[in-house]
Amino acid sequence: MKKISILFYLLFALLSMSCDNTVRCQRHFLPNGFIGKVTIYFNQKGGQKEFDKDGCVMYRIGSNGDCKTSLQFEQGSAYPNNTYKYFEVNVDESVNQIFEFYENEYLKDTLNNRYKKYIYYHSSGYTAPNYTFEYFVDYGVNYKKYLFY
Repeated sequence: MKKISILFYLLFALLSMSCDNTVRCQRHFLPNGFIGKVTIYFNQKGGQKEFDKDGCVMYRIGSNGDCKTSLQFEQGSAYPNNTYKYFEVNVDESVNQIFEFYENEYLKDTLNNRYKKYIYYHSSGYTAPNYTFEYFVDYGVNYKKYLFY
């Protein structure tokens, strides 16, 4: 009986550690100079399906702000400035990272942050007839346009 209890405990511990609700890491590549709304459309026939060497999903955003992927929409937990990373691709193919907007961080140095680009989340989920993920790319000086309370 004791062996069965220990075996059950070990099996339960293993299963609880392997169940993780974290979303796969994502890397978003935006065209140089892009400002505006980005929409990623999921479950699209013939859409992008690209991964980097770390297994992160790569989304290449078009100049119109759209990206179509054949991947399924994922729900789960995300870690700020880690799960999702955003990059502006320069003409020479180098990249500049764009960070998610946090008002308290922005307000610490508005003079230097006003002309930095930021990511402003808008929505994700089902918007008929597609699953989508939407965000805006804009300068810090315009942050009040994106405050959704």
